[in-house]
Formats: sequence, C-alpha cells, structure tokens
Amino acid sequence: MKNQTDYITPIKGQLDENMHLHCSVFTTIGSQIETPRYYNYGGYDEETKKIKIKSTQTDRLFFWVDISEQSEEYIGDFMYTIDIVDDFWAQFKEYRTNFLKENYPTINRN
Repeated sequence: MKNQTDYITPIKGQLDENMHLHCSVFTTIGSQIETPRYYNYGGYDEETKKIKIKSTQTDRLFFWVDISEQSEEYIGDFMYTIDIVDDFWAQFKEYRTNFLKENYPTINRN
C-alpha cells in the first residue's frame, strides 16, 4: 500500500495567507454564499503549476496556490493521478475546518 502524500504541509503558508484574506473579506462584506467554509479543490493548471482552491457555491471566489517549487512527485500527483481529488480534498477539508475553528470560529457556525 502506497503511503499517502501530505499535500497540505508544503503549501500551508500559501493556504494560510489566502484563507486569512478571504475570511477577512467575508467577515467584512460577505454573504452566506461567499463563506470560506465551502472552499475546496478546484483543479490544476499544468502550465503555471498552480492548484485552484475555490468555492463550491460560486465560481467567482477562488485563489491559486503555486506548487512549482514542490517535488516532481508532488507535482506529478496533480498532473496524472485521478485520486488526487479525494486525497487532497480530505486533507484540505481537515485543514480548512481547523483553520476556521482556530482563526474565525464564527464562520464555522450555522
């Protein structure tokens, strides 16, 4: 059985920076449909070597994470592995939930 790649730790700084920005905007002017609680994996741009994190509720909310500095194996997973969606999503969901609980606890409430 293959060890699961840790997709979050290598890009955590970029995720934190972007999530703080999106949460700040949301808490200032956002509506319920714009909550970062619904952010998820949105795809990979092979040309720029960036992954897209986007809202599942509206296409206009997203940010890019640059993975060009990561290992060939890490990048290769996004290019060639269909399972990346499930693996990355599970890890990102855990990251997102913990990030919101620790930094923006009112966003995590219904």
